[in-house]
Amino acid sequence: MDQPRQPVFNRTYLKILPWIVAIVIVLLTANNQNNTSYLPETLHENWIFLSIDDATTKQQLKLMYPLTPAYTEQQTQQRIALQTALTDASKMQESLTTEWHDDKLILSLTADHIDVKTFNFNTLLSQLITTAKNNYPAALQRATAERYLALNNIETLALSTMKTQLLASQPPAFREPSHISSLFYQRPTALIILKKKNDSLTTFISGQLKAQYPTTTESHIAALPSESINSASLTANPLVNLQHRSNTHLYLIGQPISMDANNLNRTLAFRYINQALQPLIEKNNATYHLMLKPFLPVGYAALVITRNSPLQDKLPGNLQDYLLEHFNTQLLEQIKTDLISQYETQLADPEYRANLLARQLFYKDKFQSVDEFRDTLADITATRIKTQIHQLFDPAHAIIVRITPP
Repeated sequence: MDQPRQPVFNRTYLKILPWIVAIVIVLLTANNQNNTSYLPETLHENWIFLSIDDATTKQQLKLMYPLTPAYTEQQTQQRIALQTALTDASKMQESLTTEWHDDKLILSLTADHIDVKTFNFNTLLSQLITTAKNNYPAALQRATAERYLALNNIETLALSTMKTQLLASQPPAFREPSHISSLFYQRPTALIILKKKNDSLTTFISGQLKAQYPTTTESHIAALPSESINSASLTANPLVNLQHRSNTHLYLIGQPISMDANNLNRTLAFRYINQALQPLIEKNNATYHLMLKPFLPVGYAALVITRNSPLQDKLPGNLQDYLLEHFNTQLLEQIKTDLISQYETQLADPEYRANLLARQLFYKDKFQSVDEFRDTLADITATRIKTQIHQLFDPAHAIIVRITPP
């Protein structure tokens, strides 16, 4: 007599199957988070680095050149012209792209297009500089016209005024704009990103870079002593009153800041302030814009509030009191959770990892895994956030710009 056929999957197995799948997913996720094989190794004198990332779809060479930030209107016009001239010039070079930041330019070159038999970095750079120099005069004319029109915007005018105050009492080196030739005369921070080891290509690229930059040529901004950058010396005229032909009233309060160990504290504080202020600002029929720009040698943090009726003189103190009296620890913890989730998602993306590594090498920061990032956030207490609130709204060390109708 035939035996009854047994089911391939019995009910007990089907019950535990979802648990098995869940455990596998958790293990794979944890393994991915802990995989830091893409962390860069130093190839030469702490300025040429190599990252092997088997998940990357874009093998490339990233070159990070220091830039003098644009503080004054003249520097801003020159920066716009420089950016336009070089960006247009880069389009003439195969697989070369530019990425602009307040204090650095990142040149990215697709590594797949670097032929060890024919590629010459000096030739590429010379062609780029020559084309950019030819583009620059016309670009500067356009930039001057663009800024003239842009300053008709009340917030642009306020921000320009504040940035000029940041520079007012600083050494002459801060006032020197980045020119095309001097920009590329400085030795960059170089990061080679490959999918797998390729000793011949790595050696070739390193050799090309070392030949182009045989000696250390440090940025004049990077060479400035850190003690010259402090909030007390950056407030030559802490209160500026202007008039604008619109019907809008504007109040800007800003603080000079730099890229330093407090950056994550500030980021968390600004996320908190941004959410905590929203109900109050909307209740008073106003709009606001919160900006955090920590760059080298000195950046800024600023809050801009605008509305169609006058704003109080004691606005900074009132905002400070409101934020401290209504401090919401639960909101702070939720923002921490959101930041961790965002960091985890970004770190899982190869392109973001490449940008993160480049940024950390440029600023000489330490890489953090998701777990380390979570621990760092956990160490930031409510007291630290309240200190950041005090600092932002402290009139004694702030730059205040008020703009009213005529």
